[in-house]
Amino acid sequence: MSTHHRPSSRRAPSRVRAAAAAVLATAAVAVVLPAPATAHAASDDLTWSLAPKDGTLGAGRANFAYDVEPGERVRDVLVVTNRSAAPLELSVYGTDAVTTPSGHLDLLPADQEPTGLGAWLTLDAGGDGGDGGDGTVTIEPGDAAEVPFSLSVPDDATPGDHAGGVVTSLRQQVGDGALSVDRRLALRVHARVGGALAPGLAVSDVGVVVHPTANPVGASRATVTYTLTNTGNARLVPTESVRLTGPGASAGAGGEPAEELLPGAVVRRTVQVLGVRPTFRVAADVRADGLVVGVGGGGATTATATAAGWAVPWALLGVVVLVVAGAAAWPLWRTRRAHRGSSGSREVARAPAR
Repeated sequence: MSTHHRPSSRRAPSRVRAAAAAVLATAAVAVVLPAPATAHAASDDLTWSLAPKDGTLGAGRANFAYDVEPGERVRDVLVVTNRSAAPLELSVYGTDAVTTPSGHLDLLPADQEPTGLGAWLTLDAGGDGGDGGDGTVTIEPGDAAEVPFSLSVPDDATPGDHAGGVVTSLRQQVGDGALSVDRRLALRVHARVGGALAPGLAVSDVGVVVHPTANPVGASRATVTYTLTNTGNARLVPTESVRLTGPGASAGAGGEPAEELLPGAVVRRTVQVLGVRPTFRVAADVRADGLVVGVGGGGATTATATAAGWAVPWALLGVVVLVVAGAAAWPLWRTRRAHRGSSGSREVARAPAR
């Protein structure tokens, strides 16, 4: 099988390159954090860093990215550097990358078996240079260890982007040993399998709630929620916007800066829109533009959806009700007052003279 790597001649925009250069670092609860091109992790006085080895596949790489075909095999090397004053023993393995429901990039938990790209990775940690080993690497203070690995693409791999990570893990006992903490540091591994690239986005389950305001003539605030799904086979960085429209009024807001969405990712968004005029009924228009990132880029895609919600001006209605009630009560009050006045005059006239 071929062991070559086909680098792309196209360069993504700076924003895209920055997103693609993000490094996955996880700790105890598997929280993913962005990191520089050379990733660093610290555990008390134990510190280490990761970087791809420079070579025929590239120099100064932020992570591992390959343009491959089904059945192809790529060999590469991870460099692990012990930056502490004590020996370091790390577990090394491959796993899948995922997009969390909140839209952040993460790795599978350590006890969950990968079924995607992570299962394509074979690392020679603690071995003799061939694929295998005992899955651990021991590094003396100030030294660096090279961990060879291979990515073997299945013959039936689907076209498009696949994501995973090469993970280094330091498991320690905390306190009296009752708690075990797993500190992980990883570099991302991306593979684009040849075939038709079909980017796709979908916006669904749009909901809008306009919050009441105490000011009868003031603007209100609305909360718009929706689900964003990467329905295609390409990695996307979405740009989202929300606009509310009603009789004689409109307001809009952009979504929060978003991380890339892996294929199949489903995330739930919540956007606050200010300056909404309560005009009884408003429509929420959501638009998402997805820019394809990864090896060679690949275009863009757009999705839209609309939903309606009530925007009742309760404060203004309250004022109107009070005015109407006052207008209706005023004649009655005047009539009663006049009646009482005339009754008092008749009683005075009937009083006998002394």
